[in-house]
This record gives sequence, C-alpha cells and structure tokens, in this order.
Amino acid sequence: MTRQSLMDAVLELIDEGMGFASISIREVAKRSGVVPTAFYRHFTDMEDLAFCLVDEFSLGLRRVLRETRQQTRSVGPLIRQSVLIYVEHVQQNRGLFRFMSQVISGGSAPLRHSVRNELQFLANELAADVGHLNLLPDLSQGMIEWATQLVVNTVTGTTSELLDLSESNPLEVERLVDKTVRQLQIIFVGAANWQPIPKRTPELSKATEQALLFTAVGH
Repeated sequence: MTRQSLMDAVLELIDEGMGFASISIREVAKRSGVVPTAFYRHFTDMEDLAFCLVDEFSLGLRRVLRETRQQTRSVGPLIRQSVLIYVEHVQQNRGLFRFMSQVISGGSAPLRHSVRNELQFLANELAADVGHLNLLPDLSQGMIEWATQLVVNTVTGTTSELLDLSESNPLEVERLVDKTVRQLQIIFVGAANWQPIPKRTPELSKATEQALLFTAVGH
C-alpha cells in the first residue's frame, strides 16, 4: 500500500496546483505519512515514480475502452457514450490527468516518449475496435489508424479544457461534451466519405482540386 500511497500523494500535490518537477521526495513522503527513506524501497527516484504513473494512466484508459466496447454498435450513440465515460474518468482522476498534461508539455524526453507510445497504443487499439465493429467498412486499416489518431488528438485537447473547468459548473462541462462529440462525428463522417485526391497535374486546376477536397470530407 505504501507504493500506491506515494503515487497518490504526488497526484494530490499536483491537483493542489504543484508542478511535478517541483515536488520533492521529502514532500511526497510527508504527505504519505512515511519517512523519506521509505520512498527508496519502492522507487529509485521521482522519475521512476513518474513512469509508474504513466502506466497507471494507460491502464485506466484501457479500462475506459473496455467499457465503451459494451455500448451500442451504432456510431452516433457510441461516440456520445464514449465521451461521457471518458469525461467521468477524467473528473475522477484529475490529478493523474494534470500530471499527464504537465509531462506532455514539459516533462523529460524519456517521459514524453513514454506518453507518446501509450497514446499511439491507444489509437491502435481504438483502430482495432473500429475494424472489429465494422464502423468504417470502406477504409483500409491504415486509413482507420489515421482516423483514430485524429480521435486521440482531439480527446487530448478536450482533456486540457476539461481540467480548466470546475466540476461545480455542469453546464460548461456539458457544452464541452457536445463540442467534443461534434468534433468526433466530423472525423468519422469525413473518414466514412473519404476519397483519395488525385495527384496534381497541369490539367487539374486549383478550383478543381478544392472541389475534390470538399467532396472528400463530405461537404
């Protein structure tokens, strides 16, 4: 339990406004109610603890994916339900998501690389789900992976906005949910209607190229 209590202590300090880079082992130990030397029984240093938090973040998102798999197979309701499940997960783990935001924007290179790997894994797993549910039957697996990468990027941006909102203002949270759902719907509608744009030739005018682009995204 001490290992988890040390990790929880870091997240509590971050949720109270501290930056991960400024948190000392002594502060973590004090918050956990243990002596500083107890920290080293579980972690070599703060970065070692940070990698464990990245693992916890990844496991949590995989649980969210498993939960969404149990929802309807229709794209429209599935998107909204998935966003609601994700928002609830963020609100229940604000410290962890604040930590991830700090790592993405200013963590060490190895930590940023670890987070990017986890987000890529999430996009690949989401692509596998989309293929399994046959949600984009006319797209190649490669194109599906591009679409799910856009989904992950969109949700990552939503997370930053969500963390800035107060849980006591459900109306603003609902507006953010609606905006995110619309953004994801645009991604899926665009992907479902995707048509490759021909390589530009002297005969392909700029106006024709723009018209093809609008057609490709479903306008």
